[in-house]
Amino acid sequence: MATVLRQVLQMFERAEAPLSVRQMARELEITPAMLDGMLAYWVRKGKLRRVQPGQACGTCGKAARCPLVAHLPPAYELVREGEPPLPPCPLSEEHHAN
Repeated sequence: MATVLRQVLQMFERAEAPLSVRQMARELEITPAMLDGMLAYWVRKGKLRRVQPGQACGTCGKAARCPLVAHLPPAYELVREGEPPLPPCPLSEEHHAN
């Protein structure tokens, strides 16, 4: 039987879309705080990446201050081998300079 840490990664391997912390914690029957530590482990290992569902961009680092982006709870997705990096922000640099 797989450990809960391994089950977390397996959930992403089967998922077709990013998964939310709340959704996963409920399925694994653990607290979101416990899951946060496990997700951080897989992010450090390069197996997962954090994404903001519904955002226009997620790579420029200024999305938290972007008034044009919907702010939803973060989700995570599997980093697949050979997958290209996230696309650059489609919004202009002028917009993010403010």
